Amino acid sequence: MNKLEEFWYCVASQEDLPLYKGQEISSDSCIRLIDFIEKYKQQLGNAAPEVILHNIILDNPSVLSDIRVLVGVSDKRLYLDLTYLANVYYSSDHTRFVPEPREHLLKHDTKYFIRLLTSSPKKEELVMELTKYFEKKGLIDILNTFASLTREQIIPIFNNLIAPKEIQQMQAKYRGHGAEQAFAQIITACGLKIIPKNKDTDPMAGYDPNVDLSTMAVMQKDKNNQNCHSFDLIITDDNSRIRVLIQSLIHSSDPGQYGVNKSDETIEIQKRIRAYNNKLKSDHLVYLLGSVDGVGFSENPSGTIIKMLDAFDDFFQIHTLFKIPVFLQKIGMINTVKGIIFDTQYFDKHAIKHFVDTYLIPAGILNLTGQSVFGSKVIEAGKALVVFK
Repeated sequence: MNKLEEFWYCVASQEDLPLYKGQEISSDSCIRLIDFIEKYKQQLGNAAPEVILHNIILDNPSVLSDIRVLVGVSDKRLYLDLTYLANVYYSSDHTRFVPEPREHLLKHDTKYFIRLLTSSPKKEELVMELTKYFEKKGLIDILNTFASLTREQIIPIFNNLIAPKEIQQMQAKYRGHGAEQAFAQIITACGLKIIPKNKDTDPMAGYDPNVDLSTMAVMQKDKNNQNCHSFDLIITDDNSRIRVLIQSLIHSSDPGQYGVNKSDETIEIQKRIRAYNNKLKSDHLVYLLGSVDGVGFSENPSGTIIKMLDAFDDFFQIHTLFKIPVFLQKIGMINTVKGIIFDTQYFDKHAIKHFVDTYLIPAGILNLTGQSVFGSKVIEAGKALVVFK
């Protein structure tokens, strides 16, 4: 089994990639949406639909965050659309919704527009423009359809049709962070120091550290410095020297041009690391590890994953997280791993032999599959258990 065959054998489905948070929408979202529809339904016949919509938004500006899902618009799409609308809009007295001139467009998030609807002297004009925006998106036709349904009929529509789309838009980000947390936890379980130091507990709270690859020093981001590259995690030794740099590229769907560009960047990073290592002793060498996973790489394997695998000193996936302590022991950063217990429901004999011959034996680690390890420290790492001495 070569590297690419190993990758495809162990590749994770979207559902296998861990979610850090956001795996479901709060039930409050459904309740607020139904309340909105009920208010619309109650006023039908007493006013024109666009007037009803206008009044509901003005009475409760925060409803913007809920009604967008009825027209299939993500939060990002909504605030970018509204940012554009606000940038090009001039009222009859030539005043604007935003303080900056049109030639200096600035992004404003959804909360900004909710605040305008709450306190701005121009909130009446803004809600008129928002009503037109949602009308063009077909919201009134959708509301008229929902108005004929009961609350009990609306709930399964939300849960089975609206919520899944909203979840899908959130999950790519959350699955990537979930993977980062998973491998950070394995590294800290091995007793090593990481940067950012809290990645194992809150992967979204930190930052992606930038490193000058000519000096291996953590630095501020500098687009003009060709040696400056960002990484998802750094492992340091007891003297705070960088020993391992980790790039995480998780693609459960088409990686697109971004994936191609990141693959090219990986190759360039490895060249710079090798140039730096040429000046070092063997026990100070810096390594590049890849966290790469997802069926999305099948969209363009030659432009992405095939190029990257040889650029990494090693790689791991969600199902092969056990390779991390194996690699760390191989390069001498730890000497505490006794063996690996493989999940024989996931790995067949051929695959286990591949991992034993390719990774375990060079690191002096035993295959303990099927053996009792009672009393030993054991951690779960993908589709295997890591047994410590």
